[in-house]
Amino acid sequence: MAAFGRELRRLRIDRGWSLQRMAAESGVSVAGIQKIESGTTNSPNLQTAVSLSEALGQELTDLVMAACAVKSSVEVVAGSTPPISHGIGDLTTDLSERRLQSQMIVLEPKRGFELADMSPPSFMYVLRGQVEAHFRNGRVERLDADDAIHLREELPLRLENTISSPSAVLCVSDRGSER
Repeated sequence: MAAFGRELRRLRIDRGWSLQRMAAESGVSVAGIQKIESGTTNSPNLQTAVSLSEALGQELTDLVMAACAVKSSVEVVAGSTPPISHGIGDLTTDLSERRLQSQMIVLEPKRGFELADMSPPSFMYVLRGQVEAHFRNGRVERLDADDAIHLREELPLRLENTISSPSAVLCVSDRGSER
């Protein structure tokens, strides 16, 4: 049902409709639409689902099939984090045709690591510890546990662990621009 709600939301937004417009067109309350789109309700009743699909000009079966296709296109990979004492480990080696590259950087106490192989845009999230990101222009950003930084063009040259216990940083890069 969550995939069905996401598909309804996608179609509503594609049309440029607000929740209020969708409610007016379908006769379903704004609160009801929000619950369906966010997946916080188990299921809309059949009449509600039909009203929403008709308002969007879509066959209900097409909406359900689109939601099923989205749900089946998601690949969940379970596993464990590679053991890393210091340095970088690739978290997505088992995926074929991956668009995102996910890496874990573990920094020993008071040590640094050069970031040569990453490509922007990139997202970094400090899982534990405290690090400093050193940039080419001399800028330094201090990041604590649970801090995140989105880097669109310039990546840090180096990450430094500034504390006396290990730090860990999750890095995600978009490989779509490489294709």
